[in-house]
Amino acid sequence: MIKISDKPTKRVEHFTGTITMAFPRFENKLWNFTVLRTTNGVTTFAVQADYEQFKQYVEEDGAIDYFASILEETVKANLAKEQAEWKPAGK
Repeated sequence: MIKISDKPTKRVEHFTGTITMAFPRFENKLWNFTVLRTTNGVTTFAVQADYEQFKQYVEEDGAIDYFASILEETVKANLAKEQAEWKPAGK
């Protein structure tokens, strides 16, 4: 016999967001990202930048990774300091 709990032990929620942020030589100031809130006894956050939006400004994958990581770390820092307009249910 197989028994499976009716309650999940880990839950990942995805929230889309935007940030106004300037990068040198980039015309765009509005950037998209996704926040992943994982609940597994403790709530943790991860941020994933939309990498496609950087392709019109830089061509090398390393440069895209660099700018995306700056965006991701900035969003995470603002979430940690509660400086984001975000009030998800259950918080």
